[in-house]
Amino acid sequence: MKQIIKSKITALLFTGLAAVLLSACAVPPPAPEDAFYRLSPRAAEPLAAAPVLKGTVEVDRFAAAGSLANRPLLFLEPGSGAVSEYHYHFWIEAPPILLQNALVSYLRSTGIAERVVTPEMRVRPDYTVRGRLMRLETVLGENAIGVAEIELSLRRESDGELLVLGEYRAEIPSGPNGVKTDVSAIEKAVNKAFEDFVADIQKQ
Repeated sequence: MKQIIKSKITALLFTGLAAVLLSACAVPPPAPEDAFYRLSPRAAEPLAAAPVLKGTVEVDRFAAAGSLANRPLLFLEPGSGAVSEYHYHFWIEAPPILLQNALVSYLRSTGIAERVVTPEMRVRPDYTVRGRLMRLETVLGENAIGVAEIELSLRRESDGELLVLGEYRAEIPSGPNGVKTDVSAIEKAVNKAFEDFVADIQKQ
């Protein structure tokens, strides 16, 4: 009788130990930490000539709709036609603000205008720049690319004349190092779009 009880206790202990080990194995690994990214495009060098735009240029917040207004980075798988959001990878600010600040810094670095501000400065501008974000994503595949497509306009406030209006698109090859390399490619694409916009301003 004692032997039977001892065998049952041993079996229960073994079953309990097995259950503990199985539950330990079933614990999922910790989720990856969130990562945040900036865009910091800069002109290659300041313009040699005097500022083309005399006075103050105000850059408004960019317009964007749907996922383009959200902070998660976007990617497109070739052939699917579906744009998806990355998990754990975010822009440090919402793209409409991110691009507004990036364009302010870019225009200042070119010297294209005497002063470049945002509406928060509450000064009366001589010119207004407005932007509409159309694409800001990575196209995945064997050779991934960063894509930026932006509509930009320049308006003279004294008479309301639209001096520049265009859609600026750039595609820059990415590399093999994942999201960080993709972000670098997107930044270069934004840089190229801004560069083309400034080139159109210089034609005025």
